[in-house]
Amino acid sequence: MGSYGNKYLVSKKVAGALLFFFVIWSVALALIVYYAGVQNNDASQDDAISAASSSSDGSSKKKDKVTDVRLPLHLVPEQYNLRLVPFIIPDNFTIKGDVEIVMLCEESGGQNITVHSADIEIENKTVIVQDQDNNIIPISRYSYDHAREFFILHLSQELVKGNRYSVKIKFTSYLKDNLKGFYRSVYTNKDTGKDEYIAVTQFQPTDARRAFPCFDEPGIKAKFQVSLGRRTDMSSISNMPIRDKGASMAGTTEYVWDHYENSVKMSTYLVAFVVSQFDYRESERGENNVLFRIWSRRDAVQQTEYARDIGPKILAFFEDYFKVPFPLPKQDMIAIPDFGAGAMENWGLITYRETALLFKNGVSAASNLQRIAIVVSHELAHQWFGNLVTPHWWTDLWLNEGFASYVEYLGVEAVQPQLKLLEQFIVNDLQDVLKLDALKTSHAISIPVKHPDEINEIFDRISYGKGASIIRMMDKFLTSETFKKGLTNYLNALKFSSAVQDDLWMHLTEQGHRDGTLRSDLTVKQVMDTWTLQTGFPLLTVTRNYGANSANIAQERFLLDQDQKSESRWWIPITFAEPGTTGFNNTYNNIWLNNNQWSSEVSGMPQKDKPVIFNVQQTGFYRVNYDKRNWELIAQSLNSDHKSIHVINRAQILDDALELAKVGRLDYRTALSLTGYLSQETEYIPWYSALSGLSHIKDMLKRTSAYGEFKQYMLKLLAPIYRKLGFQGKADDQHLDILLRKKIVSWACSMGHEDCIEKATSTFRNWMGMQNPDVEGKNPIDVNLKSVTYCTAMSQGGEKEWDFAWQRYENSNVATEKAN
Repeated sequence: MGSYGNKYLVSKKVAGALLFFFVIWSVALALIVYYAGVQNNDASQDDAISAASSSSDGSSKKKDKVTDVRLPLHLVPEQYNLRLVPFIIPDNFTIKGDVEIVMLCEESGGQNITVHSADIEIENKTVIVQDQDNNIIPISRYSYDHAREFFILHLSQELVKGNRYSVKIKFTSYLKDNLKGFYRSVYTNKDTGKDEYIAVTQFQPTDARRAFPCFDEPGIKAKFQVSLGRRTDMSSISNMPIRDKGASMAGTTEYVWDHYENSVKMSTYLVAFVVSQFDYRESERGENNVLFRIWSRRDAVQQTEYARDIGPKILAFFEDYFKVPFPLPKQDMIAIPDFGAGAMENWGLITYRETALLFKNGVSAASNLQRIAIVVSHELAHQWFGNLVTPHWWTDLWLNEGFASYVEYLGVEAVQPQLKLLEQFIVNDLQDVLKLDALKTSHAISIPVKHPDEINEIFDRISYGKGASIIRMMDKFLTSETFKKGLTNYLNALKFSSAVQDDLWMHLTEQGHRDGTLRSDLTVKQVMDTWTLQTGFPLLTVTRNYGANSANIAQERFLLDQDQKSESRWWIPITFAEPGTTGFNNTYNNIWLNNNQWSSEVSGMPQKDKPVIFNVQQTGFYRVNYDKRNWELIAQSLNSDHKSIHVINRAQILDDALELAKVGRLDYRTALSLTGYLSQETEYIPWYSALSGLSHIKDMLKRTSAYGEFKQYMLKLLAPIYRKLGFQGKADDQHLDILLRKKIVSWACSMGHEDCIEKATSTFRNWMGMQNPDVEGKNPIDVNLKSVTYCTAMSQGGEKEWDFAWQRYENSNVATEKAN
């Protein structure tokens, strides 16, 4: 071997010898790996750690997802006795656990016990199976189905129907930082500047199996006896109250046990634990005697007051609304620093993002307060819809989320009426999801799902927003009293059990027929299947016969892509009203356009010089188009006396017209003629709808020569309401005034309104000039206009303004302040 510069030269003989030794070495290594693998495989059948510790997502080969992921039905769990010790220690972060599952055999012939397990190391030698007489049943072998996340015990004898069996398993799982399963969350202690860790759960939909082996399907319910080990300087909470706190743990003085009361019968995804150094505030007990506590980081516990005030009141409202008592003795709610979902309805222990639970007066905005009220109400509604009665499988997830997303508004309206949440439903949910559901890529509300990845995908605006919207529609076509009675019957009949949507339709139909609010030849299933099993929603086109005081109404699917065609038809509840009449107060329909009809004739239209408005208070989940003459009459009515049309219908008219223009079903001259009256409008809901629709025009014109004229038109509309509301908040502001001011100021500044820009930039400069800008309560910027002011000031400024704002973000201890 010689060298040439920085290169080495070898002879052919040396090269051949090197190649020979490389080949021999490669073969030897392959044999070693092979036999080691065989030995490990053999050991896994006997006494080694189970392959269950591997995760299916760790495979190097991409495989097709399995779809047959349901558990065998021969065994049903009745009781879990679960002990977990999370080691919240950097470079460890493990969980030592053991579980005993008592099961009832419902079908003879089975010769296996199959449970879910993922990312768990099971000690196979410790697994014991016993019959109801405590006789040990031999295990012939163990296996793990990675794709289905099954841990399977193959037994030496068949199981007998009607007999009970138990399985005991010891295992190790992991406190990962992936926001699922039993995971670790981290936050910075403001006093010490050090990172602090907590252990917390997020099991919905399919991640209880990452904490302990279990039957991890929503329709499989059991009771849970939980014991949590913890360090003596920490505390723990779970679904139920502690019956024995700080019990000694064998072999250590650093850790103790908290033993919890046995739970009610519930699904695995609702089981929850938290181990932390958090503090809490407790509410006074009401008539239901439920213990209510709000937990948070110790340096944020003063931000729990608002949730502590409204939480028990909303819980009491739902007890009265559903006519079913809350079944647990306590309700904890806790703000988690690292949390993937907005909140999670674990029974008796609801977990939240900090922004969804913590509120600080003078720092958090009115919109933050409203969000907290909505999320708290949503999660408490789940204690009945979802927890007490659970979807049998995730196909009917919308029964959970759609109902909670609707009745959350009722809970807030009852406890915080000044927020006017019921008015906001149409802009927060209905109109928002109409835009999404007009896409050809949308999906039906009730959609078959199989693989866990598919399950996660349907936690979306269709399940939540559209689900809520069609339930609101059902509330109106049945009447609220019939609707509530039907819900009570449903909950009482299926409590501590699971259901499919047809169970609910049956109970509502029976009540509707009893009350006479639903035609005897019609069922709720007939109507609602057209809304839950089909994708999309209808456009109702109204063509008036002015001489006969009648109208032809026709349905078709509304799509953003007008080249797409659809044969879908719906059962559509038909309501209409004339401006200036009491018709806007009646949302109950006597007329249907059914799913066998493309069109129908309707009588009782107003006189030919008066407009008609269909879909009273936008209770139906559909859009409405009219003949050109009726649109002109609506515009005239808005300009002459806009208050003669219900505020929700004013918002509906603007939203429908601008969306119809977007897809070419209405000319923009007509659509924009309806916005001209906005210079007189003072209500939040119509402005919200108008600005939402006009934002599309703004985006389309922004880089064209017409953008200047658009800005002039917008400033003309905005000027009167800007003058009325002003840039700064007022002592007598109503909640919707505050929300409207934020929208108007944002648009005014973005359209170049000189006074708006000057006030935003000067207020920001005043803040920058303060000696200590982080002192609480000293920020001169209106708490409800922070985001608008910050953005405007930085867009008009430079690096200095950016750096200042970033430092304020870093120094803040209030989550909602950072979110703003």
